[in-house]
Amino acid sequence: MSFLTRSSLKNRLILSLATLAIVALGLISMGSLKQELMPSLQAPMAFISAQSQGLAPEEMASSVTEPVEQAVRAVPGVTSVTSTTSSGGAQILVEWSFGENDEETLRTIRSATESLKPSFPSGTEVQVASGGAGDLPAMVLSAGTSGDQETFGDALQQTVVPALKGVPGVRAVELAGQETQRITIDLRPADVTRLKVEPSALGPILEAHGAALPAGQADSAAGPLSITVGSRLATLEDIQALPVPTPEGAVTVAEFADVSIETVPAQTISRVNGNPSLTLQIIPSQGANVVDISHGVNAELDRLAPILKAEFVTIFDQAPYIEQSIHDLSVEGGLGLLFAVLVILAFLRSWRSTVIAAVSIPLSLLITLVGLWWSGNTLNILTLGALTIAIGRVVDDSIVVIENISRRRGDGPLTIDGIVASVRQVAGAITASTLTTVAVFLPIAFVSGIAGQLFRPFAVTVSIALLASLVVSLTIVPVLASWFLNRAPKHRAAAAEASQPVAEGSADDAPLAPEDEVPSELDEIHTAPDRLQRTFMPALNAPRRHPVITLVASALLLVATLGMTPFIQTDFLGSSGQASLQVVQTPPKEATADLVAAAEPVEKTLGKIAEIDDITTSIPVPTPGTPTSITYDLRVKDGADVAAVESKVQKALDGLADSGTIELASQDASLAGAGDGIALAIQGNDPAALRTASDLLEKQLADADGVRSVKSELAGEQPVLRVKVDEPLAARLGFDRATIAKAVQEALSGTTVGTLMYEGRERDIVVRTPGSARTADKLGEIMLPVTAQQTAEAQKAAAEALEAKAKAKADEAKTKAEKELDSQINTATKQRAELAGQIGALNKQLAELSAAPIVPADPLSPEDEAVLQAQAERAEQLSALQSAIEGAQSGIKAADEQIKALRQSRTDAAAQQAEAEAAEAEQKAATEVTGTAIPLAAIATVEEELTAPTITRAEGERQVTLTVTPEKGGLSAASRAIDEAIAETDLPAGVTFEQGGASAQQDEAFSQLGLAMLGAIVLVLLVMVATFRNFRGPLVLLISIPFAATGAILGLLLTGTPMGLPALIGLLMLIGIVVTNAIVLMDLVNRLRVAGASLDEAVEHGTRLRLRPILMTAAATVFALVPMSLGLTGGGVFISKPLAIVVIGGLVSSTLLTLMLVPVLYTLVERSRDRRIAKRAERRARREERRAASAEESTDVFEVAADSD
Repeated sequence: MSFLTRSSLKNRLILSLATLAIVALGLISMGSLKQELMPSLQAPMAFISAQSQGLAPEEMASSVTEPVEQAVRAVPGVTSVTSTTSSGGAQILVEWSFGENDEETLRTIRSATESLKPSFPSGTEVQVASGGAGDLPAMVLSAGTSGDQETFGDALQQTVVPALKGVPGVRAVELAGQETQRITIDLRPADVTRLKVEPSALGPILEAHGAALPAGQADSAAGPLSITVGSRLATLEDIQALPVPTPEGAVTVAEFADVSIETVPAQTISRVNGNPSLTLQIIPSQGANVVDISHGVNAELDRLAPILKAEFVTIFDQAPYIEQSIHDLSVEGGLGLLFAVLVILAFLRSWRSTVIAAVSIPLSLLITLVGLWWSGNTLNILTLGALTIAIGRVVDDSIVVIENISRRRGDGPLTIDGIVASVRQVAGAITASTLTTVAVFLPIAFVSGIAGQLFRPFAVTVSIALLASLVVSLTIVPVLASWFLNRAPKHRAAAAEASQPVAEGSADDAPLAPEDEVPSELDEIHTAPDRLQRTFMPALNAPRRHPVITLVASALLLVATLGMTPFIQTDFLGSSGQASLQVVQTPPKEATADLVAAAEPVEKTLGKIAEIDDITTSIPVPTPGTPTSITYDLRVKDGADVAAVESKVQKALDGLADSGTIELASQDASLAGAGDGIALAIQGNDPAALRTASDLLEKQLADADGVRSVKSELAGEQPVLRVKVDEPLAARLGFDRATIAKAVQEALSGTTVGTLMYEGRERDIVVRTPGSARTADKLGEIMLPVTAQQTAEAQKAAAEALEAKAKAKADEAKTKAEKELDSQINTATKQRAELAGQIGALNKQLAELSAAPIVPADPLSPEDEAVLQAQAERAEQLSALQSAIEGAQSGIKAADEQIKALRQSRTDAAAQQAEAEAAEAEQKAATEVTGTAIPLAAIATVEEELTAPTITRAEGERQVTLTVTPEKGGLSAASRAIDEAIAETDLPAGVTFEQGGASAQQDEAFSQLGLAMLGAIVLVLLVMVATFRNFRGPLVLLISIPFAATGAILGLLLTGTPMGLPALIGLLMLIGIVVTNAIVLMDLVNRLRVAGASLDEAVEHGTRLRLRPILMTAAATVFALVPMSLGLTGGGVFISKPLAIVVIGGLVSSTLLTLMLVPVLYTLVERSRDRRIAKRAERRARREERRAASAEESTDVFEVAADSD
């Protein structure tokens, strides 16, 4: 790597400009990096939320939860499906393997759930959300006022929400806790039926009449006038007067319904310091800077608060903690930088050398910031913690380089040849040591889960910083040395001139020497020891003189280290230290009024604690069958001791009576969603066995060591109202369970048919179906909708009635006709008899008249005869006239009879037409007949039953979860207590157990990081083999790695720090750090041996010559980490403090190992090798001697034979 040094020295001006460019780019990157609390996480999971009001847990599980479980379990890559079902709701957690395509898996899950919607009960809503942190709010605010809450909510919605949406980076603003009003139309069943009103038509009619519609404009003398059709509904009377079309004509709403305004309570009652408030959630856009969002939101609130006369209280805000953490870690980093510089100055005793070495720290960090910016990482407590930890490590390479340059220069002038030679002497060692440290982080790329996502940016940051420090030490440091170290103090310059009047050439003007003209390392053996070497070398030489004692002591130390491990406390990530607490209260009564009353004494008690700034209370609307809890978020005053406040709060709440269960917990916003509780899943198919196992284990764990609290999700059975349907009767009438459930739901909640702008606000319009009931004892009065079956039966009955009526009328007509015919026959017979008697009398008279003589008694005179003749003629005329008259009268009578017959015919035809029309109308009416609505009580009974409030399933089996909260640092102890409780308790058959939560996450993370450590050791071995070109040296250094854990474990025990993920990362770093100084030492020892030094000389003088740089690098790193290990400022302490403690402890022990144990092991291995080589050489020499002797004997025999010839 010396070519970099030589090239840099040749192009110092270009390198200077490049350095300035890097500084400028680093400063730009520092201001451009996105700031956040934790790295963005994408958990491979999805949350499915299903809501179906009115369904009991059992029905909800069978009709919604189980089909969804089966569908999503078939999605490729899904590893776990867990569900919790309660009354009217279900929560389903779907997890899949890391490495799967999250977007594709989520899309497949959404598609699977969408395909099931047609089979769900009516009104079921299903939502699918990802498990990432993108939807988490950047801020949660509480807004309060002393005025009207609805008016205030409208003002927030119209003024604050748009203003906050305009803040750069804000994706959405959600307002919650506002009471709203809706327009309620309560139908009157009798009037709806009588007027034949269709309730579903109300929505479109109301929306159509809810606004005045523009219709153009017209001209007038005064100018164009706008034309508006209709007018906006302004009052309830306007709605009541609205016409609704029906088959009988238009009717008004008031004729069949009552219209009113009804207040809808908020889903959550929010209060701040006892006063009603509303909640604002600020949702950031993808990739937005939450710090900038916080500043922008606070600026808008400061502007709007006086205008609205509102008080805004911050419930949750990441920005202050992010800024404070960044500031605190920056302060700790600055202190570490100062301490490291002081250490270098103390060892080198030269401010020039100190400044040159210290320059590598800011340059390396600026290069790292550029790398973070370019790679898309953010500035968070992990990357900033990595930068802080790297401060002590990035100076190591520069220390080794500058120390070697200074030591080899002596008191003479500094030449370019000397610089290149000095750098070349250590270039291989520092390159190998840096690469080993970087190599230990490569396996983290393959660590999955939270550990991988959290610490991958940490590993990237440290790796970039170390590689940057290597480049700086090989390029910039030599150039700075050529400029500043050549200016020796005057007294040293005079001495140098006296002893060496002619220099080889200064660093500024001497020509470059060939690379092979390098001073021998043997020359350094004969240099006089300095004070530091004289102080430490006796102690460092002692182990080599007593190797057996050293090895035995090391073995005992290793055993003692292993023996200390059970005493180490463990956790997962630890507490973030945010100044907030959370109190959860479960009151004995769950009515809304009871919840509000139960919250008041708790608020008053918490308000008396001086260290609490604000109390935010959230009271949810009770859900049937689900225990309701009140949440109090407490914001602690700046500078207050959170642990002390927690203790004071707990003591104050313990004195409250009749308040139900009250639990207190620190509110760590996460730690990436990793809580500190252990979830003990109890699985089985027998609910009674699950309850028994849960009760036994809860009792057993209540007083176990390391356990702070135990809570079972299996609450007592809750009463529910079950509608038991008479299935045969319901089926005959056309009802099924879904129809009945929908009718009950609509009767209780009503049906939203649209929205309406009323009094300046958009209102929901809710129509309540006939028979609405508000209490349990009125459920039976709910009127069910008329089914098609009921209508068909009604129409059939009407048709049968019509047919029976027609038949009766036909029978009546037949009977009447028969009676009339009999009467006519009787009359005709009587008339015939009378006519027959009259004919007989006439015949008798005719006979008598025919027998009488016609001649008169006295002869007639002519005059008399003429008179008689005239009389006879007159009689004939009279008779003819009489006959004519009678004939005319008969004609008139016949005409009258004909007219009468025609009139009767017309009357009969009209009667028949009327009868036909009546029959047709009756037939039409029969086809339009609808069924009669019946109450619920006609086909069902309502009974109260007890049932489980929630049903939890995992992988298709019933499950009950016990949440075990361990004591601080007692995660392993609590996990062991659970195992012992399971082993010691006589549990029902068919019940299985599985630990989850923090315990499972810890086990998974520990196992993966353990594998990462093994992989790191393999990579370190490869780097060292490539460096030393053999296995002996690397194996010696690997044997020393376990001993480095001694200081780390001792540090954890002495400080009471739990072993968690940060501490494990520190152990992973130690693997590279342990061998770093050892590589620098062994590289020089090997060079001395190659140069001709004996084994003992090489080991002794190599240790002496590397003592200063090893102690300097170790001390610089240790003192740079001291502020972090002490947690002086508190920022990011849950990550940086354990890591710093482990590195400090391990570095101290590893430094001692490097200077004491490694030389002993190296000496023993090399001496053994030398003996083997010597033995092989001796055997080879003896074989050569024997071969030479044999050849000599053969020559002698040949000569004797020749002489005899």
